[in-house]
Amino acid sequence: MIPICVTARMRGPMTGAPMLDGLLAFVVARRAGLVAGFGPMQTIEIPVAREPGGRFHLCSSAVVEWVAHERRFINRRFPVAEAQLPGMTPMRRVNLSAGPCRSYRLPGDVAFAEDDAVRWYLVGDRDAVEDLLGEVTHLGKRRGAGRGAVARWEVEPCEPWGDGFPIVREGKPMRPLPVDWPGLVEPTTGYNTLSFPYYEHTAEQLCAVPG
Repeated sequence: MIPICVTARMRGPMTGAPMLDGLLAFVVARRAGLVAGFGPMQTIEIPVAREPGGRFHLCSSAVVEWVAHERRFINRRFPVAEAQLPGMTPMRRVNLSAGPCRSYRLPGDVAFAEDDAVRWYLVGDRDAVEDLLGEVTHLGKRRGAGRGAVARWEVEPCEPWGDGFPIVREGKPMRPLPVDWPGLVEPTTGYNTLSFPYYEHTAEQLCAVPG
């Protein structure tokens, strides 16, 4: 287990950047044939060190400078003309404002990372982390629409910045932390989940969070 900097070089814009420990856990779970929401909750181990109490892993949130934002839309229009073709199931009424035929236009923001780089810092097994990330091709939301494509991963040893590496820097949390975590200086607080699965909102608690 050594200090590591993981960099995702992006091909274009993305919508949000995930927690890297959660991303690694997803790959481990997929390799084991586990599906979220099915079967009992299982403990998943990833090649990243845990904090001494074992509550979460020593991995920062994404470190990224957003240099440009853009509003894009996802559109769906019901194919009325195709539904009227001979041989199709007859439709007496098509309601485009409600129901299964409803058309929609959903707004969503995308952002461009400076130098196309999204970084995380962690203490872990470099080779094992690199192996898991080899299966990750996209990041963030709306991946099916082509957002968040990763050009390549860079997993390199790095010099730690001090005793707080990689979760506290200059008194600021680099990931959600317990509010009484040592070394924090007047942190911003909010409700968050300390460890994956981050979608488990019933596990949220008051945390010190990155500003």
